[in-house]
Amino acid sequence: MFENTKPRIGQELLDVPMGDMIRQMAFAIAEAQIVLDQNSIDVAEMMGGLTTVTDEEGNVTFHDSRVYFGTEDVSRAEAIARHNSTVNIQQKAEIRTLLDTGYSPAMVSVPVGGFTPGSTKLLTTEYIDFQGFYYVGNGTGALDAPASQVSYGDLKIASTNTTTDSTTILKLPRRISMLECGFTPTFYQFVDTIIEVKISIRYTQEGSTNSAVNNNLRSSAARIGFGLGRIKFGRSVQTTQVNASYAQKYSYSAEGSSLLRTKLVPIPAPAVLEQRIQRLMEEEFNNTTPPQTPA
Repeated sequence: MFENTKPRIGQELLDVPMGDMIRQMAFAIAEAQIVLDQNSIDVAEMMGGLTTVTDEEGNVTFHDSRVYFGTEDVSRAEAIARHNSTVNIQQKAEIRTLLDTGYSPAMVSVPVGGFTPGSTKLLTTEYIDFQGFYYVGNGTGALDAPASQVSYGDLKIASTNTTTDSTTILKLPRRISMLECGFTPTFYQFVDTIIEVKISIRYTQEGSTNSAVNNNLRSSAARIGFGLGRIKFGRSVQTTQVNASYAQKYSYSAEGSSLLRTKLVPIPAPAVLEQRIQRLMEEEFNNTTPPQTPA
């Protein structure tokens, strides 16, 4: 009476791609771990004092990520030598500010009439800051060349009073890396990872039938004739009524759920990294290159 629509629950359970689901979750954890490790490496690089900067064209430069921590005493001669050997614009400016006077060329203001690169002349003891470059004077005589253009990092200065350069002490801001301050990069790792996949299938089917039969009989008779001779005739009709009802209930539901639970904890820095940090400290403070560890 009822069509058998019962699903094949066992087959449907087998059709669930549990392996793929678990594999994708595991890959998600692995990819997240790679991102965490890369971030820790970037932090270690920044704490070491230099940060790699890559522009849109793929050119790589380095940004000084050291921090100011105290001061150091250096002679005027040493400060000038440090100025001329570094390309750090900020450090150059700090040294020239502390020198104040006693070095050449010294910065002057842009002339009232303006400055024209390639034609304006300056004294040999002067330079100006104009549109992203320094222009160092070559003299103002008729035969002297116009001021020469140099980049901020290439500007070099000389002492105008060498007799006291070795005895005049300047307090330069000390810039050290965060590693030298005692900071270490933090590494993270996923531990106690639980991957759980659940599926439930619910199936119910109900059916019922009801029927009733009613029989009805109808008959009729009549006589016709003359006098004593009469003829009797008649007819009967029988009807049968059937009342039937059918009912069927069917429900099917399938539910699936997945759970991914993991714990993210910090772990100590690798031992090799700590050894390299110690070597870096020795090199920074002693200005010597420690013996290299065999590869």
